[in-house]
Amino acid sequence: MNPPGDTPDESGRPDYGSRPGPDPSGYSDPAGYPGQPGQPGASGPQQGRQQPPHQPPYGAPGPGPAAPPPAAGPNFVTALFDFEFRSFVTTRITKVLFVLGLVLIAISTLSGIVGSFDLISHNALAGLLALLGALVGGAVSVLLTRVVLEVLIVLFRISEHLAALRARSGM
Repeated sequence: MNPPGDTPDESGRPDYGSRPGPDPSGYSDPAGYPGQPGQPGASGPQQGRQQPPHQPPYGAPGPGPAAPPPAAGPNFVTALFDFEFRSFVTTRITKVLFVLGLVLIAISTLSGIVGSFDLISHNALAGLLALLGALVGGAVSVLLTRVVLEVLIVLFRISEHLAALRARSGM
């Protein structure tokens, strides 16, 4: 225990940042030095000390040209009746296909649940197995539907990116 007066605050912990001078860790406390940025009397960078370059905050766009906006392709109806298949419709209707798939899966799962309750009245074990099968089958169907649609999107995006690379290189 320190005698009274040795610690600058009442908590009993020493105040390590109040003494000006070189810090053994290599870092310094700007509160103890006059002329530091942000302190009264600061006149700019100190002699012999280099200021770090200004960096934008994380996530802010950095220096350099901004990316051009994506080119607008043909509208949905034009793409639908494109007999040369230069534009893809699948990437545009994927959300609709996923919602349709979820609705069909929900209807079939509910049908399986209702059927399993009817089966429980005749054979309890078979009804419980049918209920478990309907629930697991619905969950697996949702997962497989999502995976298949994601694979389709990836394939179509690969094709679009390859077409852009070919156009850029002049092939």
